[in-house]
Amino acid sequence: MQSSLRYYLIYMGSCVIVVIAFAAIQYQIIQGVEFSLMNYIIPFIVGSIFGYLITHIKLLQKKYKAEKDLVLEKNKQIHSYLGTIVHDLRSPVAAIFSLTEIVLDEKDKLDPEQREYIGLINVSASSILENISLILDNAKLEKGMGPDHLENGNPYFTINSTIDKHLVLAIQKSISIQRLIDKNLPEVQYDKDILDRVVSNLISNAIKYSPQNTQIKVYTELFADRLNLVVKDEGLGMTEEDLAHLFEEFKKLSARPTAGEASSGLGLSVAMKLVKQIGGEIYAESAGKNQGSTFRIGLKLSPRS
Repeated sequence: MQSSLRYYLIYMGSCVIVVIAFAAIQYQIIQGVEFSLMNYIIPFIVGSIFGYLITHIKLLQKKYKAEKDLVLEKNKQIHSYLGTIVHDLRSPVAAIFSLTEIVLDEKDKLDPEQREYIGLINVSASSILENISLILDNAKLEKGMGPDHLENGNPYFTINSTIDKHLVLAIQKSISIQRLIDKNLPEVQYDKDILDRVVSNLISNAIKYSPQNTQIKVYTELFADRLNLVVKDEGLGMTEEDLAHLFEEFKKLSARPTAGEASSGLGLSVAMKLVKQIGGEIYAESAGKNQGSTFRIGLKLSPRS
């Protein structure tokens, strides 16, 4: 109540003073009209109404800000709770996925029906893991990341560790991954978890959209101010329309995964946001349908490199 009265008095008083001063100048100085109370009644009424409206708008803005802050805090709590639950789900789902991988490696001991059912469990577990990763990635984006959270270092081991995690999936589709990465890379500004997630997304997509008996190349390009990590495949490629909308949310490409793998349409949009969060850039190019795709992640070199 006191806050409302204070706002009202301040704004109404200011408006009334301005209007009265204007009226005084108009009637007394310019036109030489003698003082008359009637000359000030209408300006005073107008000033009062104007002051009230301004005060009301300010109070509504203050109320809206308070409600917005409350909603943001609640949203933050929900995201934190959801992130904790999803994080706890990842381990058992990953265990299911790994077990089905082991069983499928012994496919000669399984009859066709068993292989089909275990294959379905494997695909479902893979899809769930991908969605879990996307939720956790979004949680990272919600928290934000400033320059102080980045580290300066050689990303060689992070890149190779990420590639290793996809070797089994590549072998299952008879796809080879060729890595041409110098162990003595220059230091860059990055975050290990984010780089792992982005590279993982690109390699996973390369496997998804490549037919059997093809190759994926992972290599680097060094420039004066940045280090490019390149993931190049011999897959289904992309049209000009695909490239124009590639990093939009829920955008489905004209091509479809070659082995019926799941695709959420969110991976690349999240990857782009994550790369930007660490001050990098991501590019894509393709010569067209069935001409393969090339993705580049540009990381800033460390100032001391």
